[in-house]
Amino acid sequence: MALLGPTELAARLPAYLATLATIALLVWFARRRWGEDAGWLAGLAYATMVLPLAYARAAIFDSTLTLCTTAAILFFFEGRAIAAWAALGVATLTKGPIALALVLFAVVPHALATGSPVRRLFPWRGLAVFALVTLPWFLAVTLRHPEFPSYVFVRETFQRMTTSSFHRTAPFWYYLPILPVAAFPWIVPALAGVGRARDLWRARREPAAREPLLLTSWVIVPLLFLTLNQSKLPQYVLPLMPAFALGATRSIVTRGIGAATRAYAVIALVAGMGLVALTRWLPAPLDLTPAEKAAIPPTAVALGLVVLLSAVLVRDGALRGIGRLTIAGYAIVVAAIPFVSGPLLAAVGEDRSSAAVAGAAVATLARAGDAGAVLGVAAFPPSLPFYLGRPVAVATATASELTSNYIAQYHEQYRTVPGSPLLPAGAWRPCPRCLSRPRTTATCAPRLAPRCPSSPRTTITPRTGRAGLTPSPPTRSPPPLHNVERGPGGEGCAASSARSPSGTRRSSIRTASARWRRPSPTAARTVSRSSVTSAPGSARAASPLWT
Repeated sequence: MALLGPTELAARLPAYLATLATIALLVWFARRRWGEDAGWLAGLAYATMVLPLAYARAAIFDSTLTLCTTAAILFFFEGRAIAAWAALGVATLTKGPIALALVLFAVVPHALATGSPVRRLFPWRGLAVFALVTLPWFLAVTLRHPEFPSYVFVRETFQRMTTSSFHRTAPFWYYLPILPVAAFPWIVPALAGVGRARDLWRARREPAAREPLLLTSWVIVPLLFLTLNQSKLPQYVLPLMPAFALGATRSIVTRGIGAATRAYAVIALVAGMGLVALTRWLPAPLDLTPAEKAAIPPTAVALGLVVLLSAVLVRDGALRGIGRLTIAGYAIVVAAIPFVSGPLLAAVGEDRSSAAVAGAAVATLARAGDAGAVLGVAAFPPSLPFYLGRPVAVATATASELTSNYIAQYHEQYRTVPGSPLLPAGAWRPCPRCLSRPRTTATCAPRLAPRCPSSPRTTITPRTGRAGLTPSPPTRSPPPLHNVERGPGGEGCAASSARSPSGTRRSSIRTASARWRRPSPTAARTVSRSSVTSAPGSARAASPLWT
């Protein structure tokens, strides 16, 4: 941000760079172990997997975590324990103690299975490097926030793993359908030797078994840990994807280009026909926007045809002995996704992003000049301040709308900090007399001023209906702010909605007159994902917004 400014490129660049660095790391390792061609194959395999592609531009830390855990595991395997612990320290700073679990649950079982001394994984110099990387930051934060250790180790680690209080609980089989899709298509050649697992276990003490046992331990044990974890999300298995890329590379290098191509051809044919048929059996109850529903059928058909083509190329390349044709057949599936799914990705991005809400809010607040303000009422779209380019205050009782467990747990403490954006839950409400009937500015202003500042304000509130479909106010607390009496100087407050209580994003922005009345549904007109409803007399400076 300091170099590029507050732009989307700056926000997404760390994930890009971490993904590219992971590819380079895999190229380096595969080239050392299996030769020059294996290097570029390992990098290509990771770059053309579904999950790495999906999170290569996401403004979260999972791609960085994957880079660090991959480096730690490979350095441990190479006997570079000090470098491994340095990478593990950076991983711990990135995502917390979960990084230790993902790495140690891979390398310790591998050492036990191969008969290597486990103590070699824990040299004192390596532990010292780990402490040197992690402790300064941890101590600095703890001195400033004494509750931080309890929050990290008790709430964010122990409670997240053992309780459902974080609302991310899923059934034990959650990752069973996710993992094959996440690692597709390279999971098929990676599992080419699974039928010889018994022979591999019998030969586990031999040097030739070290590599496949490492890749097996890298996937199975952390996956078991993630399955037992009460908190589950798809991106949690991203650190396992490098193991599949290396497994596919090793299988193709050691077994030949035809490894598992027959199985892949069958799987790809079934998957391709299923995608083409998706237009017939798309489940109706799915909570999708109209744009998403319209974009899914053509995207599914195009991607299904690509998968069918992939099956033909992989099998034909294997039969004719053309390795590059087979590799291209594998890679074409994920490489084609950005090209064939453009409308769908745009629709999903519009649904999940606050850009549309911010654009409508900016258009309204621009009429007020620099005096405008934005207030969230029991809702806080995390990306809204970024797109608005200004802070967003929140009227909240628990601060859970900020999606930060730390702030939610200590919200009372941070509510008292000077300039805190955490406002009382009722900070948005005008005076009761204004709600009952129109009043003059002179009558309402003294009681309204503390809660509704004289500057125009855009308020983000939860909404249960789809944007633009239901002009009536929500039935759940907090009640909607319809129209606000003009404050001193003729200004008023404003309100809009961004997310329903269930967590589904809603981006409804409505403009109404300065009277206490509900606008007519016939006045509505939908603009993209937002709906802007105009009533007579609303096209004035600092017109109030409502939900």
